[in-house]
Formats: sequence, C-alpha cells, structure tokens
Amino acid sequence: MAVQLKVNGPRGEEKIIDLCDDEEQMKRITVLHLKKKIEHELRIIHDIRMVFRTQTLEESSLLSSYGIKHMSTIQHC
Repeated sequence: MAVQLKVNGPRGEEKIIDLCDDEEQMKRITVLHLKKKIEHELRIIHDIRMVFRTQTLEESSLLSSYGIKHMSTIQHC
C-alpha cells in the first residue's frame, strides 16, 4: 500500500502527496526528502518551513520520529 500525506499550503490549499511504497520505506524517509518532494510537486521555488501538529520539522530528522504516518497532514509555509 502506498504511503500518502496530506499537504496544506499557506492559503488553505490541500494536496495529496504519494511519498513511498510502504510503511517500511516510510521509517527511513527524512524531512528533507519530503520537503524536496513537496517543492517539486507543488513547483515551489523558495525554501519552505513544514509543521506537523505544532512542531516545526527539522530537515535532518526522520518523519517517523514525529509520529508522521499514512495520511498525516503537514502544513507548509
């Protein structure tokens, strides 16, 4: 099953991002990898900040360390 995330933009727009093929891959994905994927998919040319719940995500951290999983919602600004 593909792992997907919901990404909400600064103007309330929402996009579903296909992140990886399964939960095992998800355990190895960093915030930086997700950030690059979002920037590519949404054609963003400036550096973005990402937030999950109330935490700003650090690029070197694993998504799994924040409890991010299939269909979690990430905000970018």
